[in-house]
Amino acid sequence: MLAQAAGALLRANIRVRLTRGARLSAALGEPAGAVDATLSPAQMAAARDVGWAVELLAVRGPLRTACLGQALAARTLLQQRQIPCVLTLGLGRRADGKLGAHAWLRAGEYTVTGGRGRTAFSPLAEFQ
Repeated sequence: MLAQAAGALLRANIRVRLTRGARLSAALGEPAGAVDATLSPAQMAAARDVGWAVELLAVRGPLRTACLGQALAARTLLQQRQIPCVLTLGLGRRADGKLGAHAWLRAGEYTVTGGRGRTAFSPLAEFQ
């Protein structure tokens, strides 16, 4: 799982750093409609494994990866496993009072990446 997460993080980092505007919007995917929020126990276990691997490597790996890169990488891994998920972009005030943005990924009711501090951000858009 760690090797797959490392590859997905590398590709997501490149995508986020080199893609701007409409091309980045296209990389986010289709706007989310109704997504089945019920995961089987096996899907939940896989979502937890993906979240653990992505967040571990994003923080301790050679490439520090921000929330959007983490969400994109985890979404790729979940989609490969046919696990429904939603990437959310939010806006809110950071701890220092400045306006900030945040991205997180959910599979069912489980927050796969970006869970820390996400309650300070209001969802603006969701993507499948």
